[in-house]
Amino acid sequence: MWNRLYDITMQTPIGARYGTMSVMENNGKINGMLNILKRENSFHGRIRENGDCRITGAIRSLMRIIPYDAEGRMTEEILILTLTGEQESFEISGRRAEHLTEQEKRRES
Repeated sequence: MWNRLYDITMQTPIGARYGTMSVMENNGKINGMLNILKRENSFHGRIRENGDCRITGAIRSLMRIIPYDAEGRMTEEILILTLTGEQESFEISGRRAEHLTEQEKRRES
């Protein structure tokens, strides 16, 4: 079982958007929050021991809700995902956040 926080960049047709992605893993199942476009968006999915993963969720923007399925890879240090919606695809890349979450701070002390 692990928890990770990534600083992410999502490539969109109108430019890069920045945010964070928190991921919790337990026995190959993952869930968490994608914080992007000034909104928190929950997701869930599965991850293999080698880091290959699939997740499902929805991104809420000011104008609409974009349901997606995503595939990619998560390691201790990096995250690379391709989100595929009904009409578009987005690339998300990220690195493990330098700042620690409150839970990580407690675990390390």
